[in-house]
This record gives sequence, structure tokens and C-alpha cells, in this order.
Amino acid sequence: MTRQRGVNYIAFPILGGAAVLGLYWVWGLLFLWWLVPAVRSGQAHFVFEVARSEDPLLFWAVLLLWGLSGVMMIAASLFPHYAPWLV
Repeated sequence: MTRQRGVNYIAFPILGGAAVLGLYWVWGLLFLWWLVPAVRSGQAHFVFEVARSEDPLLFWAVLLLWGLSGVMMIAASLFPHYAPWLV
């Protein structure tokens, strides 16, 4: 088993547990993590694959969405009084 597959098998139950326990910051970190390989490779996955070279506007919009989602999830966990949508 490759290292990447091993990480996937570890991350899956952690993300499931985080969803059940309402630990949104874990999901926020995942959203922010997705930015790194997407920027490096120039390919993001939305509904289907989006290539920076073919559709740069949609590519950067997807990355902006991931970044904002990640920051919002982390901020909601750190400042729950300012995140009424979580209640």
C-alpha cells in the first residue's frame, strides 16, 4: 500500500468522526489542504476535473470557494458565537 492510500484510509474515519462530533475545523483544514496540490498541478476537482490551462476563471473560482470554505469552517469552530448557521 502506498503512503497516499494509507493516509486516505486514516483520514476517512477521522473525517467521519469529525462530522458526527461537529468538529468543523477538521473539514476546514481539509479544504485548505486541497488548495496545495491543485495550485501545484493546475487541476482541481469540482463536479468534474477543471484545468487551469483550459478554464482559468473556473479553476480559480473553485480554489477561492475551497479557501473560503476552509477559513469559514475553522472560524466557526474558533468563534461559535459568530456562526449561527451551525446551531
